[in-house]
Amino acid sequence: MKTNKTIFKIALLGSVLVSVGLTQCTKPELDDDFTAGDPPAVEGGFVNSDEIQPASLIAHFPFEGTVADLKGGVTGGSASGTTSFVEGRKGQAYQGSTNGFIGYTNPGPIAGLTSFTVSLWINTAKHDGGAQGVFTLAKQDGSFWGNFFMMIEGNNSSDNKMFMKLHFEKNTASFIEHWIEPFGDFRPDDMYNAWRHVVWTYDATTSKAGLFVNGQKRTLPAGMEDRKADGSGTPLGGLNFKSATKFIIGGFQNQLGAPFNSPEPWMLNYTGKLDELRIYNTVLTAQEISALGILERQGR
Repeated sequence: MKTNKTIFKIALLGSVLVSVGLTQCTKPELDDDFTAGDPPAVEGGFVNSDEIQPASLIAHFPFEGTVADLKGGVTGGSASGTTSFVEGRKGQAYQGSTNGFIGYTNPGPIAGLTSFTVSLWINTAKHDGGAQGVFTLAKQDGSFWGNFFMMIEGNNSSDNKMFMKLHFEKNTASFIEHWIEPFGDFRPDDMYNAWRHVVWTYDATTSKAGLFVNGQKRTLPAGMEDRKADGSGTPLGGLNFKSATKFIIGGFQNQLGAPFNSPEPWMLNYTGKLDELRIYNTVLTAQEISALGILERQGR
């Protein structure tokens, strides 16, 4: 009887070890160091970043040694000032400078956005004073601001919180200009000198704006998420840009010179690295945003 129990225990232990071994071999590895062979899917079933809402992706700037939009809708791109391509988050990236930017003569489908998701990777140091322009959809009607742009304010404090702002317009509403600017403790921390994934969204159906950093949805200040068209509280709805004429990466519309207003002293070019700028005409889900960041971080 004692011998039979011993044999049973040995057999049971053997089956457990085989089971554990099989589990470890087949378990998906979702970090950056997965084994060779077919890449494991991330949550949502995606194995490549281009699988995420491909029909809604209207512009994609991977900066693989070129300023071209991979989708082909934004055209006429040329670099000005000191610009280059360096090692990026995925392949190569755009390297900005104090006088460098990329201008596109035709913004293509960006001009017609009513909802959007903008996804990009940034790697930048702190700068004192002023604001650096990351991208801009210009408005050629004499207006001070462009239709749609992102900027990063200066930070001369000891903390590493980044004050990013997004601006977009609906020129048929009473409240034309809309600013998403998470201030104070709403600013994301640990944002400098390393690659950080930033995603902005606006949903015309719900009139809600959103910000995600490194795959996590950020809480916005009270009233900033819900956008209104007028003083009576009418939801903003679909956006409507005016006189959308050019698209700029690495600066404000003012960097283009005439007929735009001349740059004011606080209007700075983006001096950091920028990679995988994607613009969608719809709102990605939180799962899709997380998957996009993971896949691009893994180079796929």
